Amino acid sequence: MNISFKILIASLLSLGLNTAHAYGTTSSTTHCDRPVFTDFQPAVSKYLQSFSEFSFLASANTTPTSIHVTISAGANKYEFTPKQLQISSVNNSHLTIKGKLDRPLQDGFARLSVTAHSKPGCEKTDGILIRIH
Repeated sequence: MNISFKILIASLLSLGLNTAHAYGTTSSTTHCDRPVFTDFQPAVSKYLQSFSEFSFLASANTTPTSIHVTISAGANKYEFTPKQLQISSVNNSHLTIKGKLDRPLQDGFARLSVTAHSKPGCEKTDGILIRIH
């Protein structure tokens, strides 16, 4: 009986050690530094006669190949992949992204949305609403 009691205690102790290691340490936790999008053009508060070109800045940590832009105007939806955008780096401080629609949009509202990530699993979506009259 003495041997089985020792085995039981050893089993309980090893179970407790495995449980403690299952949670890991704080040093293994990854920090997510999401991309930041700024300086949208056309500007948010500006009224346009037509809308055909856009640009914005993305923070330097943005992965250029992950940038995806969508423009929604009523029932119309336009999608831009990184290959369809002009993406350039400025002094390693940010990226400039530019795009152009095939034909201008007129009258109504358009929503420009951009999605990108800085590393896998660290994604951000942002955008602006554009008024066209």
